[in-house]
Amino acid sequence: MGYRAILEANAETVQDLELSAWRRLGEAIALCRERKYHTAIYLAGLSAEMYLKTACFTVDGAKPGDPIWPHLAKSAPNPKLRHNLWFWCQQLIVLRRHYGLASVPSRFRRLIVEVYMDWFNEMRYRPGSATESDADQFVIRVEWLANNHAALRR
Repeated sequence: MGYRAILEANAETVQDLELSAWRRLGEAIALCRERKYHTAIYLAGLSAEMYLKTACFTVDGAKPGDPIWPHLAKSAPNPKLRHNLWFWCQQLIVLRRHYGLASVPSRFRRLIVEVYMDWFNEMRYRPGSATESDADQFVIRVEWLANNHAALRR
């Protein structure tokens, strides 16, 4: 059985997405040490996307073992929005307001704007010329998101 078949044998869950976010961020940090800055930014951006999605899904009632696809289809019926960090930021704000939860910290919005300005899913097709400073700053922003993920989803 191929690796893809192994991965596809079970539906992705909210918990899987959270674990993957944590792992991709760790890989991004390791890539910074290896001076692979563009790829580090790309992986850290994927991590940010997963943290935002799982925060939205959890605020909207998802449990850790729930498959993500029903939540993804409900939250982002337009597939073009599924990798848009600004969309997920706005979705989280709307959901928190809808459920009467505290507003997100003001730093959250500023940070997501900065991350959104530097990352897009299609950057994987670009050769990239990110600097060490670019990657370090980007990873620091995503680390903030990771460190505050629990608070964003309650």
